[in-house]
Order: sequence, then structure tokens, then C-alpha cells
Amino acid sequence: MNLTSTYPTWYFALCLLAGIAGAFVLYYRDWQFKDLGNAFKKWLWVLAVIRAITISFIAFLLLSPLLRSTVTRIEKPVILFAQDNSSSVMINKNAQDSAGYVAAVTQFIDELSKDYEVKTYSFGSALKEQPGYTFTDKTTNISAALEELTNLYNNQNLGAVILATDGIYNEGSNPAYIKAELNVPVYTVGMGDTTITRDLQLLEVMYNRTVFYGDYFPLKVEWKAQFCGNEKTKITISHIKEESIKTLDEKSIDIESNDFSGSNEFLLKAESSGVNHYRITLAKVDGEASEINNIKDVFIEVIEKREKVLLLANAPHPDIAAIKQSIESNKNYEVTVAFGGSVPGKMEEYSLFILHQLPSSANNIQPLIQSIKSKNKSVLFILGAQSNNALVNSSQTLINIAGANGSTSDAFPVLLGEFSLFNIPEALKNSLATWPPLIAPFGDYRVSPGSVTLMSQKIGSVVTKFPLILFQQDLNGRTGMITGEGLWRWRMNDFEQNGNHDAFNGMLSSIVQYLSVKADERQFRVRIEKEMKSGSNHIFAENETVTFNAELMNESNELINTPDVSLTVKDDQGKEFPFIFSKHINAYNLNAGYFPVGNYTYLARVNYNKKDFSASGAFTVSPTQLEFETTRANHQLLYALSRKTGGKLFYPAQLDILAKEIREKQEIKPVIYSATRTEPLINLRWLIVPILLLLALEWGIRKFNGGY
Repeated sequence: MNLTSTYPTWYFALCLLAGIAGAFVLYYRDWQFKDLGNAFKKWLWVLAVIRAITISFIAFLLLSPLLRSTVTRIEKPVILFAQDNSSSVMINKNAQDSAGYVAAVTQFIDELSKDYEVKTYSFGSALKEQPGYTFTDKTTNISAALEELTNLYNNQNLGAVILATDGIYNEGSNPAYIKAELNVPVYTVGMGDTTITRDLQLLEVMYNRTVFYGDYFPLKVEWKAQFCGNEKTKITISHIKEESIKTLDEKSIDIESNDFSGSNEFLLKAESSGVNHYRITLAKVDGEASEINNIKDVFIEVIEKREKVLLLANAPHPDIAAIKQSIESNKNYEVTVAFGGSVPGKMEEYSLFILHQLPSSANNIQPLIQSIKSKNKSVLFILGAQSNNALVNSSQTLINIAGANGSTSDAFPVLLGEFSLFNIPEALKNSLATWPPLIAPFGDYRVSPGSVTLMSQKIGSVVTKFPLILFQQDLNGRTGMITGEGLWRWRMNDFEQNGNHDAFNGMLSSIVQYLSVKADERQFRVRIEKEMKSGSNHIFAENETVTFNAELMNESNELINTPDVSLTVKDDQGKEFPFIFSKHINAYNLNAGYFPVGNYTYLARVNYNKKDFSASGAFTVSPTQLEFETTRANHQLLYALSRKTGGKLFYPAQLDILAKEIREKQEIKPVIYSATRTEPLINLRWLIVPILLLLALEWGIRKFNGGY
């Protein structure tokens, strides 16, 4: 610490002279001090010195001298200890083994903490800032843990990372190839058991998550057997409903060698609607290391009925078969074909009406169209040479075609980039340029301002503003129109170019799905967030959180969230879990957290404007068994990761050797930081204290001796 100044040194002598001059003027020339007599003379010099010091010090501060100080700080190296907290780490271990390991690690961390700053974490599916020795996480993502540690300590004095794991990961990428640049050695502690033991494993079950009631659906099971040569086992498929377990099918397996794998297929019938619970079991063999990976549970939603579409045509046409086959490639839809103006069955059964070249001169069907509108049903018009354009114009508000007079033109499709009503399949984008033209009415197209165009017409080499496919939504539902016939050519061309109908089927499926969606006009509604993002999927893994969204509308259809909304979740045993929604913007949100494996129903309630509203639903939580699919520890992976980063592989019994290795590592050392601070001396407020003390002392002496 030292003092500097921007003024020459002789300025400080001037400060001293100023102090002496001030004292001289006050105590030599002032006659009141001479009147005090000889008794006061002995204090006169003391007062003069005090006044001289005070004035000199104040003058010195007015020169703004600078105080410069240096602060030194020593930062210990940071050692990160990340513990794998997943279920596979302690598989086939008892509580005593777990307690012994935890005690050894705790002692190891305490010893390192004497010389280093040790930060402890645990990880499974995510990194957590606590040691965590429960070993209950259902998945392991090693690469994500390392990448997050990189982001957290990228600019700190990081010495090393210690990763205690069995090397088994079932989420994320291979940790040996991650791009995270830690620039420090990663020491791994190899846990688990690398011994190859007798074990049967169910590797994967392939199935459709959604099937229809009464249909048969396939279920394929892949399995593996290690060191079980010449043994026999069997695969059993069971249906679980509440407390009852019903065996549906089983197949015997002869294991021919010590490294043997295979698969079996089953054909099951969907006999009950709702979410069905099926269990696949691989029978145990003697001496097997683990039975946990012999069982898999799958949940399949059985839908009771399909959405029905009525395809009403003026006359037989190749388009009819192409449309029916494409729509029914999606098993959620069932197409009924009829001709003329007759509707098979009840109109309420159908979600969408497709009118092919209707209305026409032969089939007016105006009353039918009015009836469709009155029931708020969606309509897709497909125009062609048989369409009566005057009747078409009066049947909808989407478009008006003037001056056609029965003439047609070849219209090639051109996709519009700003379309946003639904996602356009990539296969369609890649194939559309090669598709042949549709036969469209020639005339002046006047499009409603509220319509949205998917494709426009290219006539010859000119891209027109005339729409080829467009949509509109009004108070009577959704309306769509394809202004040309010849869709069968598109389907054939798709197969000729790509060997499949994916592009055409995807286009038509998106159109039908958009038009057939029923508007939810309820004043209060609750939906599961996962269901909103992925269709009808309301099946959760046990390591997934269940999140709900709720909306309440007033009489003007405006979203509000003034009243509180309660939610009660009930499991299949009748146990209830109560919640209250959080208010978010003008709606409601609730993260209900994790639930045990099982089937659940929920009921939400709200009271608004002295009226009670409610909404209900169901969801299922299925078990996560990823941690038990592989039971053999992968220490080769840990060795590769340590070697790549300049670390080493150790085992739980070698923690003392690991501590010694870290201490002997020359690169892991403290960092000394020095900082120089410069500030004006006059900024130090405490300096006013000695000035006040000197002035008070001077005044006290004068007062004591009768001076003023």
C-alpha cells in the first residue's frame, strides 16, 4: 500500500507552510490569547501545533492524493465428484454393500476437501447438485452430465472430474465421443459387475400404441440369452386388468448356445376399449443373475370406433378409389362411398363429407348441403367437369368461379410457402414438382378474404393466383376445396417416382385430419400437455412428470383465470391426490409431478359465475425398465473416456490411490490472483474522524483556559 499524487512533491511542503501560517495568524497576532496571562503560554504552542497539523492535513487531502493497494487471493482447484445414482449401479448388491461404499466415498471426499474445493453431484437422467446415494434413477445419461459440468465450470480453476458409474447408459450419446471440452482429466470409478453371468433378457417389444376395438394386432418380442446353452424357457403374454391376470399366449424357446438371441411374434385381439396393460414374461432359468429384465410391461390404447368419412360422388370415377385407399391407409378413418344425393345411415355418424363433382346438374343436393351446414359438419368439395359451378358458388363462401361455361384447363400444383394450418409432409414437398396437372374449371376465381390457400394453379408456364387447394373456417365449421379432378394421377405418379404412396397419402391424410377435427366448444376444458403435443398419447413412463393445462372462457369466449381450479387424481386403488392449478397468463397450468405405475383418472372442478364446471379424463403410468436391460458393467467405456482425457480408471477399493494420484498431479494446483486498487485518499470517509478529534481537542483546551 502506498500514496501517489498527480502534483509535484513540493506541493506537500506548501500544505505544511499553509498549516503553520494559519496557526501563526491565529495564535500570534490574536490579542485575546495574550490577555490570558503567563499560565496560558504553555498551552499556546500546543494549540498552534494542533491547528497547524489540522490545516496541513486538510490541504493535503485537497490535493487528492491516491491510495494504491494490492489484494492477493488464492483459489483452490475445483474437483468435481459425480455419482451415478441409477438403479443398475447397485443391482444384485445388498444394503451393506451400499452403506460401505457410501462411507468410503464420504471419507474420500472429506480428505480431498482439505486441499481442494470439492463439488459433489449425482446424475441419472439429469444432473443434480447433491451426492445422492439412493440408486433409484430409472435412466442414465452420462454424456448430458459431462456436458452440463463443462458449461458450469468452463471458466473456473477446474482440476479434475471424478465419475463414479458402471458405464451403462441408456439415454444420450456415447460419453467417450462427446464434444464437451473439459480440458481436465476425467477419473472414473468403475462400479457394478463386469462378470458375464447366466442371464435372460427381454431386449425390445415392438407394437402399435393405438389399435381399434375388435382388430387383431401384432406384437414382436426380441430376447437374448447368455450362458444358458441347452436350457429351455418360454415367453408368456398376459393381459392385466385390475387384480386379474389372464394368459393370452405363450411360446417355448430352446436355447441352443451360450450366446443366443431371437424373436417371437404374437397376434393378439383388442377385446376391451381403453388403455390395456399387457405383460411379457420370459421364464427364469436356474442360476440366472437377474429376473428383473425378464419382464416387460406395455400399454396399448384400444379405440372403440374410427372417424367416419362419407365420400359422396356424382358418378363413378378413378378418383374415388384413390381417395378411399389413401384415407384408409390411416386406420383412424373409415370411408363410406355413395353416389348421388343419398346419405347412408345418419349424418351425425360422419366427421367429414367429401363431395366429388357435386353439386352437379344431375344432382343438385342443395338441401343436403344445407343440412350439413346446420349440423356444423366439415365439407371438402372436389370440382371437375361434371360440377355445376353456379350451384357450387351458392353452396359455399370459400370461392366464386365466374365465366367458366364448362371449359377446363390443365392446372399443375404449386405449393405456397406461407401455409400454416397444418404441417406439410416432407415427402410431398420433394415430390410435388413431378406431379401431373389436375383438370380444373377455367374462369375467374374470386377467393374469400378468410380463406387460406395450400396450392395454387400453374397453367402452362405461368404461376397464377388461382387456388388449387384451399380452406376456410366459419361459424358452420371448416370447408375445403380441391378445384380439379384427376387425383388418381397424383397417386399413380407418386408410386412411379418413389415406389410408394407416402407423399399422396400424407397430403390427403393431413387435409382430412384438419377438416375432421371437432371444435371443442366447452366453456371449461382440461387436457394433458403430452396429449396436446402428441395426439392421443396419454401414457407416461414412471420417470416422466404429468402436466395439465386448463382453460376457462367467459360468455364472450374470452379466456379468463379469475377463479381457482382444483384437480383430483385417483389411482385404481381409490387413493386420491388433490392439486390446485397455477394461473399462467390468462389460463391455468399444473405440473403434478411423478406418479407410481398404474392407471389414473382425474377430475377438475371450477365455480364461475355461480355455475359449477368440471372436466375429466384418464392417463396411465408404465414402468421404466431400461436400467435392468443391461446388467453387465461397461468398464471398457470408462477406460476409453479416462484415457481420452488424461485420467485413469480406478475401482471403489482404490479411492485412496485415486486421492494420491490427484495430489501428485502437477497440473492440479492453486491459482493466485492479484488485484491492484487505486482510489483518492479523500474518498476514505473515516479520515474526517481525526480531523474532528484535533479540532475538538483544540477547542477543549481553549475553552478550559477561558478562550473562545
